Amino acid sequence: MAQAHLNASVRYVTLDVFTRERFKGNPLAIVEMPPGGELNQQAKQRIAREFNFSETVFLHPQSSEVSRRTIDIFTTTEELPFAGHPTIGTLVYLCNGADSADGDKTQSTTLQTKAGPIDANTSGHTAEASIPHNVRVHRTPVPWQSVVNAQPSLRSAEARYSTPCPLVSIVKGMTFVLVELPRVEDLAALTVGGPHVDSVEWDQGWESFTAPYFYAIVSEDEEARHMAVRVRMIESTVGEDPATGSAASALSTYLALQRGTAGSTYNFSIEQGVEMGRHSEIGVKVTLNDSGEGVQDVVLAGSAVLVSEGKLYL
Repeated sequence: MAQAHLNASVRYVTLDVFTRERFKGNPLAIVEMPPGGELNQQAKQRIAREFNFSETVFLHPQSSEVSRRTIDIFTTTEELPFAGHPTIGTLVYLCNGADSADGDKTQSTTLQTKAGPIDANTSGHTAEASIPHNVRVHRTPVPWQSVVNAQPSLRSAEARYSTPCPLVSIVKGMTFVLVELPRVEDLAALTVGGPHVDSVEWDQGWESFTAPYFYAIVSEDEEARHMAVRVRMIESTVGEDPATGSAASALSTYLALQRGTAGSTYNFSIEQGVEMGRHSEIGVKVTLNDSGEGVQDVVLAGSAVLVSEGKLYL
């Protein structure tokens, strides 16, 4: 951090994301970077650890291009190139400021992230963002036994599950082990605090943050190309995440590619955080390219609500 004067401070807000109800969804802190006073990586990391949320956003000062803002996204241990709930939360905050009342404000914004620009539209407390994507289904899936080692509660059901789990990146740096369970009830058996899922083999040059994303398909309307899914994201260093937009995007692109209809658009309604009492609702829309073998567009959608605001003393 640049030399700070005694009692120097920055403004911050917190929001709950992928919900319209406070104390649900996924908490997010947004720290407004001081004009002309850059925070270095170490300072950002310390602040992110202080908030102790799954992610903290550092919002750069507004430039001459009013509709474009730059953000940095940090977990408690590292910087990420992209994450879903920081994107949605930041967009809602930029549209509404500290005004927590429901309104009809609309705004078009481009967020510049380390993964690339994100074009978005926000209406009131709901945002839709066309997210950066470089979808990679890695050649080597993760053996089922590796999942059981991290989740021993699934050991008794090993005969029912045994399929290797696909390893999917939504962008370089954000990778998920997609673990399908046959019933929603099976999600409740999962435990928090276990070891890493091991035996992860990324394609060369794609080594990255990796977490298991457990899911059960609730319903599917093949004609409407809509699927409802319940999920949990449990990772040894993070714990359980109430809502994971990047993982929801990775899962949605994978499922759409499995359906493989060229040029088609698939809609996913994803519920997360139910078991931990922080119900979240994530929307993802995936459009395949003309061959049906690649992804043309990924739109992440969700709501957010302001929870607190204040000053952070440096």
